[in-house]
Amino acid sequence: MKRILLSATLIASLFGADKLLPQKEVISILKKTPLYKQIKANKTLKLKGVEKKDFYILTVYSDKGEGNFFVTKDLKYTILGNVLNNQTKTPVVANYPAEPFKGNKQIVKDGVLFSFGKGDKDLYVVTDPECPFCQRFEKMAQKSKMGEKYRIHIIFLPLPFHKHSLAMIEYILSADSEDEKVKRFRKTLKGDDAWKNFKPTPAQKAKIDAVLKKSKKAVEELGARGTPSFYDENMKEIKNRGSLLK
Repeated sequence: MKRILLSATLIASLFGADKLLPQKEVISILKKTPLYKQIKANKTLKLKGVEKKDFYILTVYSDKGEGNFFVTKDLKYTILGNVLNNQTKTPVVANYPAEPFKGNKQIVKDGVLFSFGKGDKDLYVVTDPECPFCQRFEKMAQKSKMGEKYRIHIIFLPLPFHKHSLAMIEYILSADSEDEKVKRFRKTLKGDDAWKNFKPTPAQKAKIDAVLKKSKKAVEELGARGTPSFYDENMKEIKNRGSLLK
C-alpha cells in the first residue's frame, strides 16, 4: 500500500496543487457527513480539505498521523478508504499546496550527503536509490538537463520496505570523492548492481552511520514523508515537480 500511495503522490504532484478549501467551507462540508460529531468532539484534531472535479477530499490530522475521506460534490455520500482513478489505476490523493518552511535550515544543510549540478538555484532532494519513482525521475532529470539549472543537494531516506536500500547507500557513500559518489548514485539509479559486491569496512560503516544520522535529522526537519521529495532554496517543498523538468 505504501508503494501505491507514493506512486499516487508522484503522479498527482506533476500536475500542481489542488484547490485548497477555506476552513469555513471544510466545516460546512464536514457537517453533512456522519463523521462530524466524532471529529468535533475531539478538540485535538485538525482538518483541511481540497476540491477535486467530482468530490472533496478532507484530511484529518492527529498526533498519531493523518487520514483522508471523500465527500461527493452533491454532499450525499461519504467515502472511506481509497478512491481509484480508473485511467491511472492509482488512488486519488489530496495534493495540498506547499507550506513555508518553518524549521532549522542549518540542520537540513548539515544533512546533505553530496551535491552536484552547475545551476545557480539550490534544490534539495530527499531520495532512496531503490525507489522506482526516484529512478524514473532521474531519467527525466537527465533528459531535461536539470543539473544545468540547479545545484542539487542529496539527502537519503532509506525506506523500510526497500530491502537493499541501505546497502546501496553504503556503497554510494563509501566513495572517496564527491564526484565518485555522484557517479555511483546515478549508476545505481540506472540499475547498476555493483553495490551487491560491496561490504563496508568497520571504519567506513561507522562514518556512514554518522552522516546518515544527520541525513535523518534533515528529513525530519523538512517533514519529508516519501521519495522523491523536492525542496527549493528556501526549503519549501516543490509540489509541482513537472516545473523542475522545464
